[in-house]
Amino acid sequence: MDHENNTKAGKPDTTFAPYQSVFSHKRIDKFRHFALTFTLLFLFWLLLSGHYDLFHISIGIFCCLLVSYSSSEFLFVHVGAGDSHLIILRLLTYVPWHLYQIIISNIYLAKLVFSPISRLNPHIIHYKTKLTNGLALVTYANSITLTPGTITIDLNDDTFYVHAIDSEVADDLLTGEMENRIEKVFQPVAHAKERASTMLAAEANNLIVKTIVRIFTPFIQIYGLYVIAHGHYSPGGGFQGGVILAASIILLALAFGLRKTISKVTERLTTMLCSCGVFIYGGIGLLCLLLGGNFLDYEKLDLFLKVGTPQARSLGILGVEIGVGIAVMACMISIFFDIAMAGELPDDPLEMTQKPVDTTPKDLLSENSLSEGTIDG
Repeated sequence: MDHENNTKAGKPDTTFAPYQSVFSHKRIDKFRHFALTFTLLFLFWLLLSGHYDLFHISIGIFCCLLVSYSSSEFLFVHVGAGDSHLIILRLLTYVPWHLYQIIISNIYLAKLVFSPISRLNPHIIHYKTKLTNGLALVTYANSITLTPGTITIDLNDDTFYVHAIDSEVADDLLTGEMENRIEKVFQPVAHAKERASTMLAAEANNLIVKTIVRIFTPFIQIYGLYVIAHGHYSPGGGFQGGVILAASIILLALAFGLRKTISKVTERLTTMLCSCGVFIYGGIGLLCLLLGGNFLDYEKLDLFLKVGTPQARSLGILGVEIGVGIAVMACMISIFFDIAMAGELPDDPLEMTQKPVDTTPKDLLSENSLSEGTIDG
């Protein structure tokens, strides 16, 4: 009866509206990526630290949570294969096969080099790939280079340029067996195909560089935090760790451009972080003065912390190192942006103009010299 009244009144009928799941594919993938990133970074932290007491474990968990929250999509942004754990399992089956190919190629290359009759015929081949996933393309390019006799020269959109030592090696590559195996490893599920293709089209230029930067950035950042957190009793400290953290942001700017980087790490943010770092440094020194000691007289902090003089000194130095690290990181990023933009950093990143960079290896391979098949060396 309510259904008929709603229909007559012109109201939309929601009696049998489809159920909208709170846990969509996007949210599930995001949580999975966060958890996997945290696990990898925490294992990396334990490997670096060597200290497994509650204090250092707590610092490690906090640092890994911080980096995972800000950079969790870096490691898995191009996966587009649904369940990341399936990719790891598939990759474990691909690695032994590729190691076998490396051994076979080494034996063949040794026979080719020491043969009394020279059969070397180095040339360059170019062909289109059917792979649409960024991480799959990077894996394929590096697999080709790791296999003796072939070297990936360039990847331009969906076209590979490969140097082969002779025709048999080139023919073996063109059979597509390696490409098919990698495609199975990173085979996207239905809901991720469109997203993977869109992201690949958006970052077609310098895809290998961008993917490698994405993978290494979280580990560079966690290493920078490790240097800061352990600098009060081991080599390192706030200045060194701050420079490493700044280098990770500068690396992103070099790979993805200033426009995209400044849209995330704004001038306002760097100014706030710089001020915050100075405030932490000066605040600890001022607290020591208020407690009756000299500036940065850390033993006076025990009157406030109640943990003993040695531990109070250690925590005081750690706080100063954190302040220095934040300030140095923000200043280095700001200096780089100012130099890159000639001192004219706009408030709105969209106002920036970028000249397109042509990454085609024109000096190495001219369009006139490329034939549909191969190029004799």
